[in-house]
Amino acid sequence: MDKARKSVKVKLDLHTHVWEAFNFQDPSREIAEKVIGQVKKQGIDGIAITDHHNKEWALEFQELVERHYPGQIIIIPGWEIEIRPAENPFAEYQVAELFLPGGGVFRSYCHPGYYTPEIIIEGNIHAIEIDNYIHNWHIPKDRVAEIARTHDLLPLQVSDAHNLENIGLRYTELEMDELYRRASP
Repeated sequence: MDKARKSVKVKLDLHTHVWEAFNFQDPSREIAEKVIGQVKKQGIDGIAITDHHNKEWALEFQELVERHYPGQIIIIPGWEIEIRPAENPFAEYQVAELFLPGGGVFRSYCHPGYYTPEIIIEGNIHAIEIDNYIHNWHIPKDRVAEIARTHDLLPLQVSDAHNLENIGLRYTELEMDELYRRASP
């Protein structure tokens, strides 16, 4: 993870569903080799794995990659969960929680405008997706850009890949320090 901790810019796809892309199989070296190959093919440095309600798979996969393919790519384990805001529980939205090495949780608002057009920004949100390869059709980009400015949120470009071929089709270039600086302890 040396590359991940340095203050250099990296290209990361921070919203992928690798477990789903491989039909919910256990993590394996075969899957790791395919993911590493796709990440390198796209010319990015790494991914966050944000499968729905399953952070254990991402944690196991990260450990497998670090053990067998150290330094090849950055893997940030996470998951995608639903949030029901206290002020309006019908305005449910999804958040990707990324578990940063060494501690801290980085939370991004996923595909704003889906399920509901209402966008409620609560505490502990650090980023918002402004470009999502799968969900671009409903993201109100001008409104999201204004929300990002108003709430000091990092605007993200992500693939939301549910298959191997889509990993890295969108990515965000940033310094890893930015994720750590914004993350909650």
